[in-house]
Amino acid sequence: MGTYITLDIGKMELIGSKNDPGIDHGRLFHEKDRKAIQRDQDYAYECPNGFQTTLSDVLPRLEMLGHTLSVARQEYESAVDINMRRKVEYAKDAKDAKDADEPEPSFNFFSFDEILEIAARLDPSALSTSIEEDDEKPIRILPQELMERLPWYDAWDYARRSYEPDTVFSQSTSAEYALGGFHPYTVMRLLAENPRNLSSLVTWDYGPLVSNGYAREEEFTCSRRDQDCFLIVTEGGSDAAMLRHAISLLRPQIADFFRYIDMEEGYPFSGTGQLLKFMQGLAAMRVPLNVVAIYDNDAEGFAAYGKTNALKLPASYRVCILPDLDEFSRFPTTGPTGPAMGDINRRAASLECYLDLSRRGLPDVVVQWGGFNDIVGSYQGSLKGKTQFMNDFLRHRGTQDRRGAYDFIKLEKVLDVLVGACVAIASEAAASTQARRLR
Repeated sequence: MGTYITLDIGKMELIGSKNDPGIDHGRLFHEKDRKAIQRDQDYAYECPNGFQTTLSDVLPRLEMLGHTLSVARQEYESAVDINMRRKVEYAKDAKDAKDADEPEPSFNFFSFDEILEIAARLDPSALSTSIEEDDEKPIRILPQELMERLPWYDAWDYARRSYEPDTVFSQSTSAEYALGGFHPYTVMRLLAENPRNLSSLVTWDYGPLVSNGYAREEEFTCSRRDQDCFLIVTEGGSDAAMLRHAISLLRPQIADFFRYIDMEEGYPFSGTGQLLKFMQGLAAMRVPLNVVAIYDNDAEGFAAYGKTNALKLPASYRVCILPDLDEFSRFPTTGPTGPAMGDINRRAASLECYLDLSRRGLPDVVVQWGGFNDIVGSYQGSLKGKTQFMNDFLRHRGTQDRRGAYDFIKLEKVLDVLVGACVAIASEAAASTQARRLR
């Protein structure tokens, strides 16, 4: 029989391998997810361990790996296109052979939205794995006549599973067949459209393989491939430190996907102009990395943001600017004309402005206006006392402290921009891979 290692969600097997570790799924998990797995059989394996966590924890990692709904749609449309071409070619061959009994090809495929609806109805944790061979009307997620509307349906492959195709499937294996044309990670992304499924367990069960001598446990790690990670570059070392801390507090599930410039010997390109030059150099050398550059939402940053976007950047590069916020449209400022409420969007909103500025014991909040930026036609400003706001944030550990609770709302919006750029890079790469299949 052999020993199998599988990646499962609930009762659904997504992909497996026999007597061999197969595909490395370590990038879906953290080391804390290594645990003893509860299995249906009573047999006690010498190595009880595997990786296991919830779909809720895996979901943001799937997005960072490029398995988005838009890529799922493209995967499905590629499968439809390939199947249509095969049917047309087969019909042409039959016509050339003058086979009058060969029917015209049918293209009555599910739409992607229909497939998404089918996936969203599934509960992978509640599916039955039993096969009722004597039941005249076995319970399946789809009857055979609907299975035939799948672009990956093949009558011969389907029939080889049993002399009576409609009785071979359990609920779980019929669900696997219905979504079997998608990448295994995409299947999980589709199932995540039903919030109920977010508590389903995702399991990479390597224990039996190790116990039977086909692998060593140390082969199964959570290391990240370089092509799965993103280099984050900012205007200065303090910005990088704040973003790193924000990600560790607010997006811990994906913190290991990010890389930063080594600052042991000092930040190599501090300042807006230096960041622009760095991006120019990377683009000119076509360095094969995933790179996200982030500029402050101030006059200098906005000018450099436009210049950087005008470069011929590789597809794996993105340039971001901190987001405009409504609360920045009336912000305390001071300048030659005295104190006033002013709009600091695109003029003075450095990353420190997105911190919690209302905590006890911190300086009064005010932006000091400085020089005029001719490129964008506005004054540049700077938050007074920003080092104290930064240090307060870097010392914060996510729980209420002597200064009170921490308001992360503005930082969440910053991370939405950053993570969105990374997901766009990953999904574009996945879509490009799909497009190459059709050439």
